[in-house]
This record gives sequence, structure tokens and C-alpha cells, in this order.
Amino acid sequence: MNRVPRAQQGVVLLVGLIILVVLSLLAIGSIRSTTLEERMTGNSQDQQIAFQVAEAALREAEAILGQPMLPAFVAVTDPAGAGYYLADLPDPDAPGTAYKPLWMRASTDARYPVWRQAAVTTDAPPPPIDRARGDYLIEQVETEEEASPGESLQADSAEDRRERIIYRITARAWGAATADQAAPAVLLQSTFKR
Repeated sequence: MNRVPRAQQGVVLLVGLIILVVLSLLAIGSIRSTTLEERMTGNSQDQQIAFQVAEAALREAEAILGQPMLPAFVAVTDPAGAGYYLADLPDPDAPGTAYKPLWMRASTDARYPVWRQAAVTTDAPPPPIDRARGDYLIEQVETEEEASPGESLQADSAEDRRERIIYRITARAWGAATADQAAPAVLLQSTFKR
């Protein structure tokens, strides 16, 4: 019996094109996933750098308060303050006025204090920390009297009292992102009694 060859239908070509499209989609998905993971890693590193710079700025401010001689603390509106300010507490005669802490006002209003740049980023640190920025603000919050160490707190026995000043330190820092990227920000606070 003689068989007549049949004309090809092109099924192999169609199956090959479908497999090629599926492989291309898998490759594109893999590239997107890798790019996303790389961005996440970079953001995490930037966040860690910002935290470390903010913590170093906080420690720098605490070291300043630990010195025997303190810098001059001035009123909030004094442009000579440069990071060292007296308390700017709410007015007791205006109870309806919402109080906003000094560190919040300093970041939104140009009339209010200037932050002091932390030295941690000015001494040529290694990359990528050299692109991070950090600064701090020290507020003299209140003064309180307390008994001398070892004294009783009973009214008739604690004659020797001394004045202690409480300071609020606010440090903020931004990560090492480049100029075209949004840098993560970190804000840390501590209270220091002297």
C-alpha cells in the first residue's frame, strides 16, 4: 500500500512558541523578584545606618551633658541656640492651646530652633555611612529638688536637698540613600538628669 505524505499542520511550531512564552514569563518574574529583594535589602541597610547614626548623635548629646561645664541654654526664639534650648512649656493661662513639643516644632517651623549636626558623619566615616546625616536638639525641660544620696525622704530628716535639672535629648538621622531616593528617618529620645 502506498501512503501519501500529509501536509504539515504546524503543531510543533505552536507548541514551541507556547513553551518559549512560558519560559519568558518565568524569567521576567524571576528578574522582578530579584530586583524587589535587592531593594528590600538596601532599604533595610539604610534603616540600620539611620538608626546607628541617630544613636551616635544621642550619645554625643549625652556626652555634652556629662561634661563639667555645659554650653549656654537659650530661649527657643534665640537664633544663637544652635541645639541647646530652655524649656518652652505650654502657657498655663491658655488651657485651650495645644502643646507641641519643641522637637516637633523645630522640624516644621523655620522660626524655631536649629538642630545641631552630629559629629558622627563629619569625621570621614566609611561608605555608605558617609552619606548619612544626623543631628540633635537638647532641651532643658525642668528643675527639681531632691534629697542628697543616702538621705531619708522623711520631712524631718532630709535637710540637705539639691537641685537637679532634667534634659530631653532628641536625635534624628537619615539613612545613606542617594539624592534621588527617599532616605529613611529615625527619631530617638532620651531623658538626662544632671
